[in-house]
Amino acid sequence: MSELTVERADLGMAWAVKDSFVRYVQSMRDGRILLREGAAATNTRQFYFPFRSLDQSNGENFVLQFGGEARFLAHHGLMSVSISRPKIEVGPDGAYLSIEQGNEIVRLAELSLPSVSVEDGVCMWADTQVVLTGPGAAVFADSYSAGEPLAPLTMRAPSLVNIP
Repeated sequence: MSELTVERADLGMAWAVKDSFVRYVQSMRDGRILLREGAAATNTRQFYFPFRSLDQSNGENFVLQFGGEARFLAHHGLMSVSISRPKIEVGPDGAYLSIEQGNEIVRLAELSLPSVSVEDGVCMWADTQVVLTGPGAAVFADSYSAGEPLAPLTMRAPSLVNIP
C-alpha cells in the first residue's frame, strides 16, 4: 500500500506552535489568529490540523500530510506567519515538520519521534519534541534561532503494517 487517505475526526495533528509566540500575537491590539481549510482550535489551546494522507511508497520511510492553515497576524499585517498544510516526513536522516510557504515547502522543524502507540487501527505519536530549523527561523522573521524548542505536537494517523 503506498498512499492512504481517510476522513476521520480522531486523526490529525495537534500543536500549540510556541506558547510565547501565540501569547504575543493575542496580546497585540490588532493580533489575530485565522484558522482556515479545516484547521481548528482545541480545548487544550492547541491548533488541530486534519489528517489528509499517509504515503509509505518508499519502504520504511513515510510522509503524513495534514490540511488546514493557522495564520498569525499583528502589527497591521507586517507580521504574518502561516502554518499551512503541515507535513511530517520520516526517513533515515530523521523526522521533520514541513509547511507550505507560497509555492515553497519549508522544513520548519526537526522532530524527535517517541515510540508509536497503536490502538484500534490508529498510530499515535504523543508529545513529540519539536526544534526549529534554520529555514524555520526565517518563517518567524528570525525572532527565534535555529535549535529553539517549539511546543510538542501529537499526531494520529491510520495504522499501516510497516510504520516503525
